[in-house]
Amino acid sequence: MERNELEETKGISTQGVRGFEEDITPNLQGLAKSIDKIGRLKKLGQQPEIMNLVELRKQLEETRRLSIEIKEMVGVIQEQLEDFTLAPSTTEQSEWWRLFREAFHAGYPPVEGEFPVFQVFPVEIRVDLEHELVMINNRTVRALHPRNVASLVEKELDRLNRERFNTASFVKSLLRAYDLLIAEAKTKSSGRTIGAAVPLRSIHQVLSLRSGVSGYSLTQFAFDIYRLRRSGTLSVDGRRLEFGTTRNRGGILITMPGGQQENLGSLEVLEDLANE
Repeated sequence: MERNELEETKGISTQGVRGFEEDITPNLQGLAKSIDKIGRLKKLGQQPEIMNLVELRKQLEETRRLSIEIKEMVGVIQEQLEDFTLAPSTTEQSEWWRLFREAFHAGYPPVEGEFPVFQVFPVEIRVDLEHELVMINNRTVRALHPRNVASLVEKELDRLNRERFNTASFVKSLLRAYDLLIAEAKTKSSGRTIGAAVPLRSIHQVLSLRSGVSGYSLTQFAFDIYRLRRSGTLSVDGRRLEFGTTRNRGGILITMPGGQQENLGSLEVLEDLANE
């Protein structure tokens, strides 16, 4: 890139994903090419052994020229980044949101919610463009291009679905938590009749204490219930798990791959008469 071309880019007010792609990206690509040319001059290191003075002069002149070019290009890009804001207005924010949804492939659960906090079950995404970061579940991401974020969300979903799920262990954990909460309820009721259904959020609280308060999120718990129900293993040792739905906000929302949703509110453990 010639010096006059570089000077034309100065003073451009660069904003949003489109502004970055149109104004900064070409300069970054030009800089990468010049750096690549510098890399090819590594044969300078061979000169102490071969002492080709004619070639050495050519290599040094090329290195000097590229160094000046790189310095100028770096200065221009730095100036652009000083004024760059990824989403200063709702226009740029809407553009980021549109590009993310366009990049997100079919075949995954639907994108739920609205920018800047949304979910692709069971992955939660929080976009904080002011601080130049995106949270994908508990992972901080600094690569902010919406197509890159969409790709990372898909990879996280692929990882979760590949992750081995111990169905029997999870059922036993649910039963232990259920029995503990039923026993506590009976103690508090002083012998009065109590219901057999236990709120799922209470069960999650018991399970999360085993792994640390923030170590087992409600979303992960919902995903485990989803995988349990998908496995079809809802009975163990003559006891059957029954998940009850609710219309209240206190339920746990589970999204199926096709987009259907269920709001589960409670767990009840019944005798499995079919296996007696």
